Amino acid sequence: MKQKERDGRKKRATEGAAGGAVALVFLIIGFQLAIFVTKVVERPATPQPSDARTARIFSSEQGETPEAHSATPQPSGAYEARIFSSERSKTPEARRRETSEARRSKLGGYKTQEARRSKIESFVFNPNTVTHDELVRLGLSERQAEVIEHYREKGGQFRSKADFAKMYVVSDSLYERLERFIEIPRLELNSADSSALVELRGIGPYYARKILSYRDSLGGYYEPEQLLEIRGIDSQRFAGLSENIFVDSSRIRPLRIWDISEDSLARHPYVGRQRAQSIARYRRVYAMEPLRKEHYTLESLVQESILTPELALKLRPYCRE
Repeated sequence: MKQKERDGRKKRATEGAAGGAVALVFLIIGFQLAIFVTKVVERPATPQPSDARTARIFSSEQGETPEAHSATPQPSGAYEARIFSSERSKTPEARRRETSEARRSKLGGYKTQEARRSKIESFVFNPNTVTHDELVRLGLSERQAEVIEHYREKGGQFRSKADFAKMYVVSDSLYERLERFIEIPRLELNSADSSALVELRGIGPYYARKILSYRDSLGGYYEPEQLLEIRGIDSQRFAGLSENIFVDSSRIRPLRIWDISEDSLARHPYVGRQRAQSIARYRRVYAMEPLRKEHYTLESLVQESILTPELALKLRPYCRE
């Protein structure tokens, strides 16, 4: 009897151990299945590239080899195929340039060559005051317009058309088209002050003072070439400023040759002391006779050998007979 009880307990223990082992096996299998579901089944799907450019970036990020890259899916539509083929045929430099120009235009910066070319105009302008936008309208690029602006900001001036042509950003063809539209205001010699004169090419403070002093002695200039009579202003220096000056002869102070004193007459550059004495003597002679108009002319002074024909011609704009 006791033997049967022991055998029964042993059998139940064996069956319990077998059941526990089976439960442990199922527990392990369930745990492994849970891990699989978490890592594989529930993992987010890897995004696929939608176009050629994204495909290239995706391949690069995934570390694909050139052979794997060649397997990139091709676009299926005809239009997408054309776009894909066009993009593939462009060099990296061309793509960078297009991207840069598109970005500049979108941000209001530099425009494309085609956009500039369609808006080129020709109009009268002063290169010393023309604006950035006007330079672009004239046919210069944004960069070229900036070069001209920087030149002026540093104190550069365009005193003649030739100065504008010397700018390295101005091509021969551009200058040929714009030359007749360049208009640089000229300086009027009989009203200019020293600050305006020193802006002329080759005229510093020293020559500005001499020009003003000679103008006062003459009574004003009637032609720009009279500057050549000033010591130190030779033909080369005059050629550098001749395009930028003009004279208003109505501003000339008349020389009353028959009325002013001998001393005042002698101070005029075209007369001098000796001729002033001769003119004063001539006036005294004819003052004793009835007034005759023909006696009081520059031609009569030439006939009396008091003036040379050349001096009489130079004095004519100043004398009111």
